Amino acid sequence: MSLRNEVALLLKENKFEELAHRAVSNQGVIKYVLSFLYHPYGKERWHAIEGLGLISKALYINNPEAVRELIRRLLWSMNDESGSAGWSAPEAIGEIIYHHPKAFGEFVPVVVNASGEDIFHRGILWTLGRIGQADPLLVIGYIPLLTNFLANPRPEVRGYAAWALGEIGVKAALPTVQGLIDDKEKLEVYQNRELFIKSVDELAKEAIAKIKSKC
Repeated sequence: MSLRNEVALLLKENKFEELAHRAVSNQGVIKYVLSFLYHPYGKERWHAIEGLGLISKALYINNPEAVRELIRRLLWSMNDESGSAGWSAPEAIGEIIYHHPKAFGEFVPVVVNASGEDIFHRGILWTLGRIGQADPLLVIGYIPLLTNFLANPRPEVRGYAAWALGEIGVKAALPTVQGLIDDKEKLEVYQNRELFIKSVDELAKEAIAKIKSKC
């Protein structure tokens, strides 16, 4: 079996720990995992995001600079000059920082600075929420940005903004998140290694419950 097919199979079967082990011994694995980040939707891209997080965790033990270089590579894919857009690069960076918030927290503002590009809004919001699960202090300064995105015309952006505020646990955001109740537009959500279609108000209600539980 070719390395490309092996990587695809490991991702499909959720064998992320085995994937990480292979990447440590053969960093060519990373190239094939990254190829899944050029898809804007679908379970495969989420598997790649989760896989990169665990690959970075394994690599960091003996080669933290390799992880830093991986983040730089992902940032470059978000740059127009790279020749193509890494649709899911923000989420991948967020997943890596989630595993190493103290080591790579410096990259949070770099990712957020891409928020002027519409295609990355969804990913940046998810990234802030994911990092907020590990270290809320790294993202607390972006609460105004998250709150502003609750009024975005795209349902996936509104939904992920609400989700992120719930993960961080922002009490002051409750009134604006509650404004999304009855917003029935749908978006794709990845939870527990499965893909779901949820409404914005479902995510808003979940966020409200999480915020209240943390108050």
